[in-house]
Amino acid sequence: MPGHGTPSHGDAMLAKKLGGEEAARRWWTDVAARVAAAPDAEEAVRQLESAIARDVDPYAFGTFLENPADHHLVLKHRFAHGPLRDEPIAVHPEQGMVGFVFRHGVPLVVHDVSKDPRYLRGPLADAASALAVPVRSGRETLGALDIEADETWSFDAADVQAMEALGAALGAALARARTGPAPPPP
Repeated sequence: MPGHGTPSHGDAMLAKKLGGEEAARRWWTDVAARVAAAPDAEEAVRQLESAIARDVDPYAFGTFLENPADHHLVLKHRFAHGPLRDEPIAVHPEQGMVGFVFRHGVPLVVHDVSKDPRYLRGPLADAASALAVPVRSGRETLGALDIEADETWSFDAADVQAMEALGAALGAALARARTGPAPPPP
């Protein structure tokens, strides 16, 4: 089912970049499995970021995770074209798209960021559309994934589904890291 504001038609970013809807589905299923099975949280995020950068090459992609000390969403890992590469970013959970997604636990697609006040422009002057999804462990939201494109209307329902699967896989890896390694079998 499409997220709020998500069209159910059009070309999905992932399908365009990866050679069709079926290839995109295979890709995100494989990446989600690798992320969920990563030996630790850092490797899970590295797997995710590497796959997005190498295979999708969006205008920008970031993993925002909650800092338990001040509850800000800190951009922990990123891939970006342009100035975001070198900018440290922390977002209050009441601000921006990632704050909205974190607070409400739902995906958000903005087809034209120039027309949505939830989008914080910052250093990404060339971003035109964006998609953010929660990173969850069970009912707890741990952060958000944010992917941006330099063309409007770049994301559709299939992209939302794919990013939600990737967010869930990362959430599983982060939850496992919080609880420590599983005890060895008897």
